[in-house]
Amino acid sequence: MTPVANTDEKHRAAATCPRCGEIGIVKVWPDGSLQPLGQSDFCDCPSSTLRILETDIDERP
Repeated sequence: MTPVANTDEKHRAAATCPRCGEIGIVKVWPDGSLQPLGQSDFCDCPSSTLRILETDIDERP
């Protein structure tokens, strides 16, 4: 996954699990890693790789 920003700031984004289709909000860290908001796991899938759907509205041109 490519980083969303080249700053030290984290961002919020909508993300989905490609296995089960679960959708939720995640923090996107500068290194591109994702952390589900308000929960420790995004879904019940083992080791799922989340895919970002949309980033914060503020980040759009």
